[in-house]
Amino acid sequence: MIRDLVKSNDKILHQKVKPCGVDLDRHFLAKTLIENMHHYDGVGLSANQIGIDARAFAMIRDIETNDIVVCFNPRVIKKYDDCVWYEEGCLSFPGEIINVHRPDKIVVKYEDEDKKDHKIKLSGMAARIFLHEFDHLQGIVFTTHK
Repeated sequence: MIRDLVKSNDKILHQKVKPCGVDLDRHFLAKTLIENMHHYDGVGLSANQIGIDARAFAMIRDIETNDIVVCFNPRVIKKYDDCVWYEEGCLSFPGEIINVHRPDKIVVKYEDEDKKDHKIKLSGMAARIFLHEFDHLQGIVFTTHK
């Protein structure tokens, strides 16, 4: 089901999103996030960007293989000291590109749509996408990194 992207000034983008509850249909939300991410030609999409108040996002973990993961109740466990500047855009801010300074390596935990826990190390573009989408769930938009 394709949903409209919320506007950049919508309050849902600027407030911390609530954790995913037990009654949430995770499989439906995962499918919705992936469909909308592809529809809008994104590499990641958080639930609040399409008006859903749930701590979840879809992201392409490996751009070359198009490996997609949907993360529920994600957490950043460790950020390594090596940070890099790189241009970022955001589906919620069409046409706006800015340089953002982020860690190049992170360790994260998240649940999948079957409520299984995962702990993985991400680097490069995958780390950047995860952190960008994680920021959305914290109510932080990429323009605050200017």
